[in-house]
Amino acid sequence: MSKKKFLKKAVTHIDIKAFDATPLITQFGKTAFQAKNLARACEIYEKMLKDRNCAVILCLAGSLFSAGLKKIVYDMVENNMVDAIVATGAIIVDQDFFEALGFKHYQGSPRSNDGELFKMGIDR
Repeated sequence: MSKKKFLKKAVTHIDIKAFDATPLITQFGKTAFQAKNLARACEIYEKMLKDRNCAVILCLAGSLFSAGLKKIVYDMVENNMVDAIVATGAIIVDQDFFEALGFKHYQGSPRSNDGELFKMGIDR
């Protein structure tokens, strides 16, 4: 298998201004598990925004930027939706800086063989 085959679908960052997620989140509130938790988090965030004495601190960990969520964080900062960000070094150095240098992250498969990827110089 060729390296090109693995690196054909680049990750695209989500543009939260391109659509209104409010109706979907509202429906999530009527469900269970993580969808309901997301709706609850949105309710809490809305209360935080209304409270002038409340600082909004966004904590980030994991492969968020490489998964396509970088633009969401950028838009949150640009639109004063957060007061501070606390992030792991991996998000800033490994993911954001990597893309700033002109590289891309690609969609992959959990079924890909790690040894084969390693031989082609592909880091998961």
